[in-house]
Amino acid sequence: MFSTDYFHTASAPQLQDYHDYAQAHIRDRRISLSPLAKKWLRNYREPYKGFTADGNIVPGLWKSNPNANGPTQTMVNAAQHLLSVASAAEKARFRHLVTAREWRAWSNPEVMVMECGLRVDSMSSDTMNAVYDLLRVSLSPEGFERVWTAMMMTQPENQEDLHRISEYQFCLFGEPGPSSPWGFNLFGDNVCVNVFTLGGEVVIGPFFVSAGPSFTEQGLVDGVQVFEREEAAGLALMASLNPQQQREASLTGEIEEFHADQDLFDPMDYRSLGGAHQDNRIVPYEGICAADLNLDQQQALLHIVRSFNQVLPQESLDLFMQRVESHLGETYFSWLGPVHTDAPFYFRIHSPVVMVELDHQDGIMVPGTSSKQYRIHATQRLPNRGDYGAALLDEWVMKMAGFDRIGSIIR
Repeated sequence: MFSTDYFHTASAPQLQDYHDYAQAHIRDRRISLSPLAKKWLRNYREPYKGFTADGNIVPGLWKSNPNANGPTQTMVNAAQHLLSVASAAEKARFRHLVTAREWRAWSNPEVMVMECGLRVDSMSSDTMNAVYDLLRVSLSPEGFERVWTAMMMTQPENQEDLHRISEYQFCLFGEPGPSSPWGFNLFGDNVCVNVFTLGGEVVIGPFFVSAGPSFTEQGLVDGVQVFEREEAAGLALMASLNPQQQREASLTGEIEEFHADQDLFDPMDYRSLGGAHQDNRIVPYEGICAADLNLDQQQALLHIVRSFNQVLPQESLDLFMQRVESHLGETYFSWLGPVHTDAPFYFRIHSPVVMVELDHQDGIMVPGTSSKQYRIHATQRLPNRGDYGAALLDEWVMKMAGFDRIGSIIR
C-alpha cells in the first residue's frame, strides 16, 4: 500500500487558494516552474496552426461524414439544461465563442497560464451536476468511468479535502445545437477532455489522463489500475517484434537520459510531447512503420489506438477508427525503455490523424521514485487540425460562407 507521504499535506502551497497558486508561476520568478509557465504563455499567444509532423498541415484529412451518428442531440439537451440552471454570473465565466483561443488554455498541471472558464467546485450544486451530466452523455459509459476514476484517483482515504474531485475548470464553446459547431472542455490535474461536436460528429482531442500512483490500494477507487490494458498491449506489441524490428522501433538513448534533451523534456510532461500548450508542436515520425509489421502486429497496434479512444461514444469510435485505419501505412510505433514489466517505458503511436503516448513517470516531488512505474501520463493529439475539431469547424465555416479556402478559425 502506498504511504500518504506520497501526497501533498494540507498545508502544501498547491492546496491553498487555487488561482493564487496557479497565477503565482507567472508573477514570481523565484518559483522553479516560472520559466516553463512563461514558455507556455508564449505558446498560447501564438496563432493556432495545429500539431504536425513537419510544420505543414496536410489538407483534407478531416472531412465531415454525413453518416456520422454520434449522440449530438443528447449532448445538446444536456448543454441546454446546463444553460437553464446556471446563473448569469456563472455563464459569463464559462461561456466562450466556438472560435475562442480559450480552447487552448487547458492545462493538466495545477499551473494555469491563462484564466478561463469556471472552477466546477465554485458552481452551484445544480450547475455542477449539469456539467457532469454533459460530460457523461458526451462519452461512452466506459469512457466516463475512466475519466471519473482518474478524477478521484489522487484522493486518499479519509482526506477528502486533499484533492477535491471538482477541482477542475469548465468551458463551454459556441451555441449548442444539433447542426451547429460547439463543444466544451473540462481540465485539471489528472484529466483534460476537449469535446467538439457538429451534426453527428463527436471529436475528443486533445485528451489527457494521468494517475499517480499508477496503482493505488487506498482512496475512493480502491485497487483500480489506470491504463492497465494499454500498458500491457504496448509492451506485448514491442515484445512481439523481432530484434531488427525492435531496433527500428527504439528511440535513441536510455529512458533516463531522455531528460537531458531540453528541447524534448518538460518537467510536467516528461517524455510526452503532446501535452498542454503544445498545439503547434512539430513531432516527426519516428520508429517502425506499420507497413513493416505483420498482420497480427498491425491489428495489435490498431487495438491500442482503439483502447485509448474507448472514451468516444460507440458510433464516433467506429468512425474514428475508420480514419485511423485508412492511414495505417503512414503510422509509426516507437518505444523507449526496457522491454519488461518491471521497468518504466514510453511508447508512441503516430499517424497523420492520431498521436497517442503512454509514459511512466517519477512521482511528482516524491523522493525515491525515479526509474519506477509510479505515475502514468496518457496523452492523445489529433494532428493536422483534428484537435478541438478545428478542421471540421474550418470546413463548416467555408460551406456557410461559400468559400473554397479560409485561414485558421480557432485563434
